[in-house]
Amino acid sequence: MGNLIRCKACGYVTSEGKIKDICPACGVPAKMFAPYTDPVSEKRRMLLDLHTHPIMVHFPEAFSITLFLSAALSYFAPGAIKETLFGAIQVLSLPLPFFVLLSILTGLFDGKIRFRKVTTPLLKKKIIVGVLLLIVSIAIAFIAFSGGLAVSPVREYFILLTIIAVACGTALGLLGGNLMDAKFPG
Repeated sequence: MGNLIRCKACGYVTSEGKIKDICPACGVPAKMFAPYTDPVSEKRRMLLDLHTHPIMVHFPEAFSITLFLSAALSYFAPGAIKETLFGAIQVLSLPLPFFVLLSILTGLFDGKIRFRKVTTPLLKKKIIVGVLLLIVSIAIAFIAFSGGLAVSPVREYFILLTIIAVACGTALGLLGGNLMDAKFPG
């Protein structure tokens, strides 16, 4: 990656020749950059810089929010649009558990790369919430394909499950945000 420099104001790290007059992240003058030595090996840095887990977690969160909004809108939609919303709910519900599972797997991979184990206190919490999200996402898919979304109590259960899914995704994001810059050296 060449000689690295780090912004003293915001912590942004980049190659020495990549900045012009200001920090691309926070906008302070380039004189705020200082030489930086990455404590992570080049191989581990390459794997971490793929950002597979942070990218993957956006899918379940977006699907969960869209499912919630679609189910909520179905109360006010006329017949044909309501049927289209129910169809969209089925289409989005089917891959949701798979995306959650991929998020868990990429999270385990990321945790192993960052900390050489996945049993740290925050990672344990993320695993528990991730498994809960997986169970909820399977229940969401099951209800979506049960054919009962038009029935009053079933739709409310579905909406409740999507709210729980969004809450789990938010909790995972908050926990993960605390870990983004943490990693063992070497």
